[in-house]
Amino acid sequence: MPSDPTFQKACATVEKNRSKINQAVLLKLYSHYKQATKGDVDGKRPGMADFIARAKYDGWATLSGMSAEDAKKNYVRITNDLKFETPKTEGFEEKHSAAKEMLNRKLDEAEYQEIKKLWKAHSIAEDNRDIDGLMATLTEDCKYEIPQIGKTYHKKTGATQFYNDLLGAFPDIDFRLIQIYIGPQGVVEEARVKATHEKDWLVLPASGEEIEFETAIFFPWDPEAKRFKGERVYFNFDRKFYEKYGMTPPFPELKE
Repeated sequence: MPSDPTFQKACATVEKNRSKINQAVLLKLYSHYKQATKGDVDGKRPGMADFIARAKYDGWATLSGMSAEDAKKNYVRITNDLKFETPKTEGFEEKHSAAKEMLNRKLDEAEYQEIKKLWKAHSIAEDNRDIDGLMATLTEDCKYEIPQIGKTYHKKTGATQFYNDLLGAFPDIDFRLIQIYIGPQGVVEEARVKATHEKDWLVLPASGEEIEFETAIFFPWDPEAKRFKGERVYFNFDRKFYEKYGMTPPFPELKE
């Protein structure tokens, strides 16, 4: 039978290498540790909603009747059988290879002013409901994406639909700039939006009421075409917004 120091050493090994051990083995180790230190399982079995706690409870319950000494012995044996591989360390360039070209792109003053001027023209066209003016700032193969709901509009025909849908649903929509970031990859805009919701839009049914929310928009820059390749649009809705539409917020309210 392994001595307590041997068991404690095995526990320390598991704790040190926890990230390298698969979940099935960790569950087995947890069950033996609880049996070794607490004895048979007690308390009420967790419900289906808490599936992690339920799995831990069930794993521990399978060892009911096992002595603490045998549980320690099995824990040490399982630990000794583990083989830990040193994870491969990726270099920065390797880790971000997909963005390598953008990371290496440089921006001179002339191009900065060019991007800024195009973004301003885009914003003015949007304020004026000038669809042709908006399209003039975009590449032919532009793409409008709303990742939060998996919606994508392709090319200028799709971009036109995006704006027609948006302006149809919110005829008085007003963007108030919070912050803007300009770099060689494009523009990131943060804005506060206020509008009356008159028609259904995406997953939101028309409420006929005024709504407010914040948005972050990325305009990817094409340095050859000297146009934007579309937009990636993200929305930040507060709790009142979700309550207005009878929707459940994606994250629970944080409490201090």
